[in-house]
Amino acid sequence: MTWRFIDTDKIDGYYSAALFESIAKHVGNSEVDDTIFFWRTKTPAVYLGYHQYVEDEVHKEYCAANSIQVVRRVLGGGCGYCDEDQILFSVIASEGGGMVPTDIQGAYSRVLGGLINTLRAFGFDGKLEPKRNAVYSMGRKISGNAQGRFAGAVLVNGSFLLDFGFDEMDRVLKNPTMNLAEGVECARDGMITLSELLDGAGYDIDYVKGVLKRGFEDALGVEARRGVLTDSEIELAQRLNEKHRSRDWIYRMDDKRRRRRNKPQVH
Repeated sequence: MTWRFIDTDKIDGYYSAALFESIAKHVGNSEVDDTIFFWRTKTPAVYLGYHQYVEDEVHKEYCAANSIQVVRRVLGGGCGYCDEDQILFSVIASEGGGMVPTDIQGAYSRVLGGLINTLRAFGFDGKLEPKRNAVYSMGRKISGNAQGRFAGAVLVNGSFLLDFGFDEMDRVLKNPTMNLAEGVECARDGMITLSELLDGAGYDIDYVKGVLKRGFEDALGVEARRGVLTDSEIELAQRLNEKHRSRDWIYRMDDKRRRRRNKPQVH
């Protein structure tokens, strides 16, 4: 089975969300092949789950003052702080196409096997933690993930930590340890990076991407050939980008909650 592999490397956070939404709609409509998509954020960003509230999760004044984007995904899950020292990915398949299981936990298990394969290729342990849909190594989280299903496609998105700005995450997120193991008091104690696993030996980003790509291919039982985005995918992503950048989209859940609270009570 042949898939498509897209690697845009560093791109704008809002555009990345628009792009994986656009790809998913094209995959779901059978206009393009199932796709493994890699990117990195050009500037730091917080990716917020579809149902989350900005005001509950993010120090928005700090983000505004330091040019940190707040990006609301079309996927569920929790929020995460991302910068250029992470490989972000989206595995996008036709829903019901047989390559990614139809049940949520089955989909996570199949796709995140790619992260476990990658860690093993570097000589380290990897384990899926189903309660948090995360991948752990040495008992600490190295990959957080989210899933969504719409327009005939299933997406499993996540991160692979190459390095990490723990102190910056503490300044950005109101609950930096929320999605970590119970009892962890600070993010640094609950997370680990490839750089730390390699004991500071350094890594080549392109080599790591190649290992990660092969990890996903083996987990899915596919070959992913490097491809390009179609004109239609780019055009739709550019239109969706306006939505993702808009205040109405970013604060949609906060505004809904505010309207509920302000609604007159009927007795």
